[in-house]
Amino acid sequence: MYEEFLYGQQLYKTFHFDRQSLQFIEVLISERLERKLNGRKSRTPMQQLLAALNYYATDTFQKEVGYALRMSQSSVCRSVHDVSNALCSIAQQWILFPRNLNAICVEFAEFAGFRGIIGAIDGSHIKLQRTWIDERIYVNRKNFHSINVQAICDANGKVLSIYAKKPLSTNDAAMFLQSAIGQRLARGDFSPFHFIGDSGYACTPYLLTPYAAPITEGERRYNVAHKKSRCIIERLFRMVKRRFPSLFFGIRMQPGRACRVIMACFVLHNIALSRRQPDFDDEGIVLFKEEEYDNQPDRQENLAKEILRLQRQGFAKRQRVTLNDFSR
Repeated sequence: MYEEFLYGQQLYKTFHFDRQSLQFIEVLISERLERKLNGRKSRTPMQQLLAALNYYATDTFQKEVGYALRMSQSSVCRSVHDVSNALCSIAQQWILFPRNLNAICVEFAEFAGFRGIIGAIDGSHIKLQRTWIDERIYVNRKNFHSINVQAICDANGKVLSIYAKKPLSTNDAAMFLQSAIGQRLARGDFSPFHFIGDSGYACTPYLLTPYAAPITEGERRYNVAHKKSRCIIERLFRMVKRRFPSLFFGIRMQPGRACRVIMACFVLHNIALSRRQPDFDDEGIVLFKEEEYDNQPDRQENLAKEILRLQRQGFAKRQRVTLNDFSR
């Protein structure tokens, strides 16, 4: 029954990968999916992979996914869980910064003339079902449950870093500083390079934001180049949510498992790029993203002071970049 999916015309429409790519992914994670079920015949790695991909690639319940693949709802649920864990276990092989950061800088500079960029950063909402524990912290300003996902990509839309562990109540700036990549940047691991982000982030020496009210011609040209360079991260979220609509319509799981599904989908996105799979970008998709997040003034006072200190340094660096590259 699975051969009709593997070789039929509905293959790509159902799973969003071609047959060769499905076999490639199977090889990557097959050792982590093989198991025995108390003497009963277990599902093959390919069967589990197809069930998980069908769930990622639709906005349907697991029960309906099982109907398509002739699997019980419990088997689909177990397959989604196991495949997500398997993909997360290889995430460091597929989501990472290359050794040659200059290559990323060259691609961004060719794209919009903005030098020194090693990544564009942004956050987006991934909808969740109602949580059992700490429900309040997962309810956003639009009154639905979500996880705030931080992603960094290069000029080609390849994911370089993903951080999907925090509820909405963590604002962008604090989330970035708490993430592993933010801590590496604070240590100067990527100096003198920098990221670019929107006004939801603090302007620091390693993360440059646009001018809120540009005055000079150089500042206006800086903002134009900044916006053009940063649009790739917005397109990344559209591509991933279009390829895996479960991220767009909402994940019907508790936060722990939902975070693994999110990570698995971003790993698959990078695999799709490496395999040159057609994307599912759709300009009509409206992302679940808010420009501002509520701060919590009663916590992390030291973190707020650190952000202010870095902002002063970031403003100075932004001014130097503007004078050197956009005021001539």
